[in-house]
Amino acid sequence: PDQLNIDRPLARVIASLNRLRGHGAPASFLLIDGVHPLLQALSARYPLALVSSRDRRGVEAFLDQFELRPYFGVVVTALSAPRIKPHPAPVLFAAQALGLPAEHCVMVGDTTADVYAGKRAGAQTVGVLCGFGQRDELERAGADAVVERTPDVAGLLVG
Repeated sequence: PDQLNIDRPLARVIASLNRLRGHGAPASFLLIDGVHPLLQALSARYPLALVSSRDRRGVEAFLDQFELRPYFGVVVTALSAPRIKPHPAPVLFAAQALGLPAEHCVMVGDTTADVYAGKRAGAQTVGVLCGFGQRDELERAGADAVVERTPDVAGLLVG
């Protein structure tokens, strides 16, 4: 939809339908063990942004469910930037909102779209194997590092 420039109108239609149907927050999410301490450690040293291709409603529900909002100075959702991942626009948007050049940022994600978006924006990239991506495909996409579990990112960035 973003390539056809119909993502914003489509999102408004979906949001209206959700309101009309009386849908509240999206279903419950799962949080990977160790993410809270990781975010606490990282946010004490670095400004953090969350870059997601989900809609704002879903992202906010996730952040609220696990009380993660305080860790992120910037939250980028599907309609925050003109394009979604793997396009670099969301990463560039987040970097600008943080007041940093993208080259000073690290994109951490579990899909090739995350790695491609980060690389195309000029950021460092870390692939994590706790989600959708496989080591070989994250490496082929150009990840600068790949870790088994999300909390292992701390070993790369905090020390």
